Amino acid sequence: MPKYIKSIIFIILVSLFIPIQTCYAKTASEIIVAARILAKDPSSSGRVRFTDLQILEFINEGQRDAIGATLCIRKEYSFDTSSGTQYYSLPTDFMQIDRVLSDDQRLEEKSPAKLDQASSEWETETGDPVNFFINFASRTKIGIYPYPVTNTTTETVKVEYYAQAAELTTSDTPFNAITEFAPFHSMLSYYAASVMGYIDGLAQADRYFQRYAINRQQLNDYCRARPGYFPNVAVSPSR
Repeated sequence: MPKYIKSIIFIILVSLFIPIQTCYAKTASEIIVAARILAKDPSSSGRVRFTDLQILEFINEGQRDAIGATLCIRKEYSFDTSSGTQYYSLPTDFMQIDRVLSDDQRLEEKSPAKLDQASSEWETETGDPVNFFINFASRTKIGIYPYPVTNTTTETVKVEYYAQAAELTTSDTPFNAITEFAPFHSMLSYYAASVMGYIDGLAQADRYFQRYAINRQQLNDYCRARPGYFPNVAVSPSR
């Protein structure tokens, strides 16, 4: 085998073992620098129009938009039901429920309106859980129907839900530092640069946002291709 082919094979094999975060992962601070360059606001120019905190807010705004549009972060949350309690608090990063299990039996979602149609007294009915509901007047809580009244009918409920990403500081890594999302970090620099560009009236602002939107769709496609994927599982029992 020619020597140069062996060298190529060696390079390919080595690259396969380089962690993806080494190739792509960025901190918010690095994304700020990239956004400044794109928006023609580099610190080296002596003309700094935006502070780091302002650009960080644009980056967080982009992260919220990306995760809200793609629902790419899923988590688990468990709690034990309590006698006489129908409503239970959801995690602060809760966005939307995927599924709910009670002692490994799946609970079906029903809206309060559907439960009203089934029975005018459903809010006082007790027993083993069959359904869950989210009351839009209190989106931070999940309701269980029927609800237990004695310790003999309490159960462990597991909620699988779509979560928000944690707000970034300059030293943080986007998307909850989930390794597989590292290639998408740079999209946030394009989002921030587009906002900066719109404020400054730069012609490139639309192109930057289009680049961000394309990356957001790629992130969505990546997540939808793996429907059973839990990139950030966190079980937090509440007892």
